[in-house]
Amino acid sequence: MTETTDHPTPYRRPSEIFSTTASWYARYRRPHPPVLLDLIASMAHEHTAAPRMLDLGCGPGLVSLDLAVRGVDVIALDPSPEMLEAARAEEKERGLSGTDWRQATAENVAGLPGVRGVSGAVAADAFHWMNRDQVLRQLDEVTAPGGFVAVLCSHAAGAPRPWWHELIGQVRGRFVGTDPAAGPRESYRVPDGDHESVLRRSAFHQITVTRAEHVVSYSTEELIGAQLTYAYSSPVVLGDQRRAFEDALREVLVPAEPSGRFEHTATAALITGRRG
Repeated sequence: MTETTDHPTPYRRPSEIFSTTASWYARYRRPHPPVLLDLIASMAHEHTAAPRMLDLGCGPGLVSLDLAVRGVDVIALDPSPEMLEAARAEEKERGLSGTDWRQATAENVAGLPGVRGVSGAVAADAFHWMNRDQVLRQLDEVTAPGGFVAVLCSHAAGAPRPWWHELIGQVRGRFVGTDPAAGPRESYRVPDGDHESVLRRSAFHQITVTRAEHVVSYSTEELIGAQLTYAYSSPVVLGDQRRAFEDALREVLVPAEPSGRFEHTATAALITGRRG
């Protein structure tokens, strides 16, 4: 079934979904496995020695900048001006320049100037927020022959969650309920079908899935900070309950791991679609 909506994106206010999370996101989200970023960059370099790519839903630019240091010119799109401001700050902090940051939704990418002929596009932990069928139709218009779409997921489908996932979920439920929010004024819409199924019904239907294990590590405070990076437990969603939420997390996390170090071997996935 094709994803449909009476609005170009699944959400009426996409710029608000991650409202108030940008600084937390840039600080506490863990990087994707380098081997998967290397693979994306190598696919881009198959086309030209100076490849260009789109980063859809770039957030604070973490993947855009990781690709930039691998020799890829990136046009990075996000609907949130707050995220783009954080991305520019991160770029400056890393001593980089040249990424083309644009406030836009992925669903309208084909109408943007200067995007045609890109080697490919990446959506990192963002594809599920989009009207995926529409995005893929748009990408079919702008990617070069032999181009690709890379869906990068921090958590591979079916992979085990860290042991603290359920513990934190119970605390979160006490503060924001069990129906996840999509920012301060909308509810999360569960996508219809997995990413592979959506790619298979698109022009990019030749699928390759690459999984990579890597160790993610947090201190207690870092793990608490990471909860403020999510649309469903962002500072604006928590409101005046934020400090109580943080305290409640400490009450369960400190006795659960007195060492204060939380480590988990996570399995990330890169789902690549190429034209048939």
